[in-house]
Amino acid sequence: MRKLQAIYRKDNEEARIFVSNTAFTCEVRNLSTKELTAKIVVSSSVDCEEKDLLPKDFCYCYKVPFERKNGKIVLYPVNKQKRVIWSNDDYDEWAEAMADEITDEEITPEYYGFCRENDLDDERANLNVEVDGYIVAFASLGLWNGRRNGAKLVGTNVRDILYSNEDYVTWYCDPYNVKAEMIHHDGTNYVIYRVANNKEYAEHLVDKIAYGNMSEEEFRKRTKSLRPYVANVYGW
Repeated sequence: MRKLQAIYRKDNEEARIFVSNTAFTCEVRNLSTKELTAKIVVSSSVDCEEKDLLPKDFCYCYKVPFERKNGKIVLYPVNKQKRVIWSNDDYDEWAEAMADEITDEEITPEYYGFCRENDLDDERANLNVEVDGYIVAFASLGLWNGRRNGAKLVGTNVRDILYSNEDYVTWYCDPYNVKAEMIHHDGTNYVIYRVANNKEYAEHLVDKIAYGNMSEEEFRKRTKSLRPYVANVYGW
């Protein structure tokens, strides 16, 4: 039996992704006429992330971006959506990459931490870019007693996002936003960074989020993506 895995809306079309154990199908319909305009079946299942939950009226589905190219529907697999800026949660990958450069005795968690801290300093230098506005972080916090939303003012420079006290952190870009996953002893915080018009408006947004009066969807509507600033630095 096929299971509805994702609904994604773009322009005047809606992509519905159905997943089975052996294949997934993408059906694209015109939102105004409901007419089926494309259908694709791909063998092998698709691995979707839980990070970008759509609003409740979209059925708790997963977002799978798509676009048309030469009349064909192109889906973006999860592993091609994420472009990592910095992470200290990739020890195995780092150890494998360093195997030809240093000895086995030097491949240790301590040396990994040292290298990653140096890399983080480099990324802060790379992302020393002023934004037109004020950066706000919206977070879904994993607490010991459940999840709740939070927010904080970040600053006017992209490098200001690259600070955290959590145990394991990954900052990355998806096709639309700059995000972070922060793992700590109680759970995981999922963070999205966006740009408000000015500091006064940023403070207003943080207050509304703190008192539970603004959803992530509303936050996105009232702010601009930080991604173009990062993409311009790395050529993404």
